[in-house]
Order: sequence, then C-alpha cells, then structure tokens
Amino acid sequence: MVWYGYCDDEPDTFISFDPVFTDTQHNLKNPNFSFVFDFELVYRQAPEPNSDSDEDEDFCNLETRILRQTHEFDRDWLIGGDREQIQANVFQILEMIQVPSYSDIVYTLTFKIFDLKKRESESDSPEIERIRVGIDVIVPRFPGANDDV
Repeated sequence: MVWYGYCDDEPDTFISFDPVFTDTQHNLKNPNFSFVFDFELVYRQAPEPNSDSDEDEDFCNLETRILRQTHEFDRDWLIGGDREQIQANVFQILEMIQVPSYSDIVYTLTFKIFDLKKRESESDSPEIERIRVGIDVIVPRFPGANDDV
C-alpha cells in the first residue's frame, strides 16, 4: 500500500490506492467489464476558526467520521479515454462519494487510474479483481451535514 501526502494551500490529505489481483491459479483471463472500487473515506472536521482565542487549534483531536462505500465503474468509461477524460471521470467519482476535489486527490487518482490503463495493455499483467482506495481528508463539515444551509 502506498500513501501520498502533499502540502499546499489545501488541507492535508492522505490517499492509498491498492489494486487487488485475482489468484493467478484460477485466472482464466475472462475479460472483466468493470472495476470494483472499495472506498474507505475518513473525514476529519476542521475546527471552527476562533479569532478571539490565542490558543493554537488542536488538529490531533478532530471529530472523525469513517464511511465505506463500494462502487462499480464500467471499464471503458473509467480508462477508455485520454488523461483529460480520466481526470473528468475522477471529478465525477469524487462528487459521487462526496469528497472535496482537492488538487492532490484529483492528481493522485488520475495518475493511478491512468496507470491502470497502461497495466491493462500489458498482456501478461494479472487481472484486477478490485481496487481499495483510502482517502483521509479534512473537511469544513461532514458530507450530508447542513445540506439545506
């Protein structure tokens, strides 16, 4: 498993992308027409800014919610286009799973999915059974909270 973290103007985010391959003994190389993604989404709510306080914010004890979701994506839709099309698909996926489109998340997922496309073109590469994706992100509010505000 590989973890990525980037520093910029956006909150820190950690992403893992771990393809799970089928057992080669039982792999008959039947074409699988979709990718199954198992998402583990860790949302950490940023504290409200307190301009009256001289204390530093405690980022070690943020309120946390963990959601697990499984989604299946058509193989041609996900990896059938060029890098720009894959990036557009990543934006759609992030909207679907309610994760902010921070640049490090978009870049990492686009790169990793594009890498899947290259791997698919190799005839001797093992079949991908599913892909485990973990995203740990700081958000201003939890998904679904205050949607009517």
